[in-house]
Amino acid sequence: MTEATIIKLPRKITKIKVSPKISSKFRRQTRNQLMAGAAVSVVALTLTGLSLNHLAHGISIVTHSPIWESWAMAVGIDLGFVAVEVAQMSVTDKLKVEISKYANPTIVGTMVGSAVLNAFAFGSQAEGWMVYPAVIMGVAIPAMIWAMTKIGTKMYLGCK
Repeated sequence: MTEATIIKLPRKITKIKVSPKISSKFRRQTRNQLMAGAAVSVVALTLTGLSLNHLAHGISIVTHSPIWESWAMAVGIDLGFVAVEVAQMSVTDKLKVEISKYANPTIVGTMVGSAVLNAFAFGSQAEGWMVYPAVIMGVAIPAMIWAMTKIGTKMYLGCK
């Protein structure tokens, strides 16, 4: 007579992951944070547009280059430091350490170039003692763009 051997296989028990209920207070805070971050970003974009115009104007005065070349260089300067700053804030800590030796000098160099050319463009249109406040405003523009880029990006990334 034949005997049947029955082997019980272990059953794999899968746990169903239930996402925690998100409170309405948390949703409201997140929405408010996103909205405030968007407002900061709109101001940063407006200042970036102003800065790009001043940079292109300053580059054109200094180099006598065609306007498209002046604008291309302006984009490289201002959007370059914005993109590198956002990239640094968006990567893992390990990668941030690796790229910071290139990113930090790039940010500082492009911000200094932006400040000088913004100050030059503002100052070239001012007369008398008004040159000094114009130069100060020109220098302040890249600093404000940098700060608002950091704030807006951190607010956005903090919601994820």
